[in-house]
Amino acid sequence: MKPNTIASAELFVATGCRHCPVILNELSEQLKKGELSSLTVTNIAVDNTKAASLNIRSVPWFSLENDTSYMIFSGDHSPKEIQKWLSISLKSEGMQEYIEDFLSNGQLMTIVQVLKSRPAIFAEIIKMLEDEDTSMNVRIGLDALIEQFSGNEMLQQHVTDFKKIASGHNVRLQIDALHYIALTADANNIEFLKEKATDKDEQIQEAAIEAIETLNDLLAD
Repeated sequence: MKPNTIASAELFVATGCRHCPVILNELSEQLKKGELSSLTVTNIAVDNTKAASLNIRSVPWFSLENDTSYMIFSGDHSPKEIQKWLSISLKSEGMQEYIEDFLSNGQLMTIVQVLKSRPAIFAEIIKMLEDEDTSMNVRIGLDALIEQFSGNEMLQQHVTDFKKIASGHNVRLQIDALHYIALTADANNIEFLKEKATDKDEQIQEAAIEAIETLNDLLAD
């Protein structure tokens, strides 16, 4: 599989920030070595416009972005950590590795911020949901993540993916997907859920009935 392109970095710092120089120095070194394609630095004490639009509340804050990845980081990070994530960003499944790591370490809202900034990254969430080898702990994190977008257009845009999973052969994945379809809060999906409520598998029937109730509750709000 073709590797990803070299990432570009964007860094936000502030005058007097204790950890900012370490991040700036390391990203600058990686730029000089050709491990970064570009580096943009903004001092929010001088210009806070973009930082505000990105909902950046503390510095240092930086992002790594290439053709398939958009990773954001805040707070103190060692040079080794930065090098590690630069390496991961080059991997075809690097974004999934980042999502799994951050969800496992309680960084749910960071991933929410990633998806709000780059909605196309949600395709990586779909891949993780489809993968039967995705661990239960990660699935719990993904479930909490998707709940954050209840009624959001992002879920509506991926309803075809959810329906595909819900029509598969893995009962556990089907049940999860039926719940996500309900979270779209789109009345157009009720007929699909009603069909699943007559499925030969009782677990699917129950999940579909519960999903219909959830969808109706969201529509009533």
